[in-house]
Amino acid sequence: MDEDSDISVSKKASDDSKYLGTKSPYPYKENHISAAPEDYKPVFMQYIGRHGSRHQTKAKYDITLFELLSIAEKENQITETGKELKDQIGKLIELEKENYGQLTKLGRENLNKIGERTAANYKEVFADGKPILGYSTYKQRTQDSRDEFFAGLKKNAAGNQITTASYPEDQDPYLRPFDFAPDYKEYEENGAWKKKVEKYAQKKDGKINSKRVLTQFFSEEFYDRLDKGEFQIKDLKGKVALSNPTDAATNLYNLYTLTPSLASEGGNFNFKKYFTLKELKWYADLTNIEDFYSKGPSLEDTDVTVDFMAPLVKYMITSSDDALKNENYAGIFSFAHAETIIPLTAFLEIDGCCKSTDEPKKVADKWKGAEVSPMSANIQWIFYSNGEDYLVKMLHNEKEIAFPIKTDTYPYYKWEDVKKYYTKKVEKLGISLDSTMEENINSLNKDF
Repeated sequence: MDEDSDISVSKKASDDSKYLGTKSPYPYKENHISAAPEDYKPVFMQYIGRHGSRHQTKAKYDITLFELLSIAEKENQITETGKELKDQIGKLIELEKENYGQLTKLGRENLNKIGERTAANYKEVFADGKPILGYSTYKQRTQDSRDEFFAGLKKNAAGNQITTASYPEDQDPYLRPFDFAPDYKEYEENGAWKKKVEKYAQKKDGKINSKRVLTQFFSEEFYDRLDKGEFQIKDLKGKVALSNPTDAATNLYNLYTLTPSLASEGGNFNFKKYFTLKELKWYADLTNIEDFYSKGPSLEDTDVTVDFMAPLVKYMITSSDDALKNENYAGIFSFAHAETIIPLTAFLEIDGCCKSTDEPKKVADKWKGAEVSPMSANIQWIFYSNGEDYLVKMLHNEKEIAFPIKTDTYPYYKWEDVKKYYTKKVEKLGISLDSTMEENINSLNKDF
């Protein structure tokens, strides 16, 4: 990827909206790097990242809205604006047909640049040519993100041998622990948070916004039928994905959030035009609330959305410790999903990522998905040594941040203190540091 193409993709993908949530393209700005304490130099890195900007993960928002508009058209209930929207969605479906779940050009660019900066900012980690390990989930977009990151890293760390692998489906307790945890799955589907979010969505403002947005596309009579539950439109897996006005308007909002990532993919989509800024904020807040309760800190009386990250944190501790003791790797870099990054930031107690609330209206004050887990989000532990002991600092989206413990040398912390703190957390949840991958899978299936 040449420099000119990088610039053009970034410019085309620019979007002045504040309302993209966790689908926000990676928001990099040059960050300050604090000088390490005297005689300490960086020696190892542990990196957990989200995949880059992508197409839709599956046919859902687009096909359900298209079907609803097709019904309205067949019954002569559609407006000219509705026909225009249906035509846009039809073109989007055609574009997405072979691309669902794949990285976009912007996603590849962002990961490439993060890799390039990582090696440039911490040259000493890679200077002696120690090998590097790279992991991903079984999904193609995480594998491509890993490989694109390393393509960028090699620009400043060409002498390091890189070994990559992907965890097999249904055998990944570290990067996809949510695939196993039955308590979490039940909570995600039927937890008490759902009624809170539904009640919030049905507030007066929500009903007004949904009706105003949707009656651009079809008649009030058709809207009333949708409001009464007449239409139960399913995605390709047979799950109802549109059954009421909130679903329909939110699905359209979700198409809007994709457009910055699709800017250089062909087509010229403008779903933003159907919303006022006030309405965009409403749907952005609603989506933020849903992510907070289903993936993040959630309700005050439960940790079920976070605790299943214990095996990954155990792995981060033990693999880092082994690499430091054996001096055999420059870094371990793993690529996963928002469903990994969001609960991990909460488990690690990163400021702005871990405070629960039972009040949906207070979520935005405590948690912003666009900051917690935008596309290409990452958490990095950078280890430093003076030849006798180790310090570690943590980055969130390449910004230095605090661990939830004390230090006299912020942002640098004694590794033994950090290890002790998180070891206590994972062991309290029944995950021992010497547990195997198979044991972790069994624990997730049984206890989470």
